[in-house]
Amino acid sequence: MFRNPIFAHTGSGFQLILFMALVLFGALLSILAGILLSMFFFGLGIADIGAAMQSNTELGLQSGRLMQVISQLGMFVLPPFLFALMVSPSLTSYLGFKNKSSLTHYIAMLLLMFACLPLIHGLAEMNQSISLPGSLAGLEQWMQEKEQQAKEMTEFFLGVTTIGGLLFNLFMIAVMPAIGEELVFRSVLQPLLARLFRNAHVGVILSALVFSLMHFQFYGLIPRFVLGLFLGYAYLWTRSIWIPIFMHFINNAAAIIVYYLWHNGHIAVDMDNFGSGGGWFAFVLSAILCLAMLYYIYLNRLKPEDVASGPARVLD
Repeated sequence: MFRNPIFAHTGSGFQLILFMALVLFGALLSILAGILLSMFFFGLGIADIGAAMQSNTELGLQSGRLMQVISQLGMFVLPPFLFALMVSPSLTSYLGFKNKSSLTHYIAMLLLMFACLPLIHGLAEMNQSISLPGSLAGLEQWMQEKEQQAKEMTEFFLGVTTIGGLLFNLFMIAVMPAIGEELVFRSVLQPLLARLFRNAHVGVILSALVFSLMHFQFYGLIPRFVLGLFLGYAYLWTRSIWIPIFMHFINNAAAIIVYYLWHNGHIAVDMDNFGSGGGWFAFVLSAILCLAMLYYIYLNRLKPEDVASGPARVLD
């Protein structure tokens, strides 16, 4: 803990630039670390790493896992901690670890993450039905190619047949992103944007938008943006980063487990159709239930005077 952090009294605009620089530094560091570790553990040359990851082989799976874990650490976990040390005398308070939430908060957000499934599926169908004008055909084709690449990479990682593989996927795709991405987008980016624009709702909306865009899956942009809003308001009203981390983990873990069960023939419903169906009635009911859960969190929100992270973050 730094008693006198060097950038504690700088403006929100400067701190935002500083944080972006740390994320870029972390990304470059993770690439370098991934290359060096791939060379050390797998004997791969720099030119061989990309080809190995694209191959449907055990070597490709292991090297891909290594790069995924390293990139999560470098881009999402490390930068928020470094940033908090630079701008706040209390790292844990700044990042939202100190504020505690009640069991009912966790139960409400657990219900929300499952109640939102018909809503998210409906929004995904709307998103996928959007077609760009003919003049943007090249862009649309590029977006479709990126979507297909992301789908193939996801299925490559998820297509395991052992409990050990399932547990590793839960760690790599549920635990690490839940911690890292929530630290980046909720603990740091959302409060910074809220202070920069002097509006907490703008902070939630903009951070949710960046969260969705960052995944580079354009045909899931709208549903992921809505999920980002759920996560953002959960953090805004509970002031505890543990709540959005929990929600993010539940979302990813459910998808991983359903895919594992489907892939190994235990259930007939695949990951893309889990929670879908019911038409407009299910869509509207899902939206109402989600709003009800969020309203409950709002009614039982943490008051500014109870925030453990100090007066600098009350505006969030």
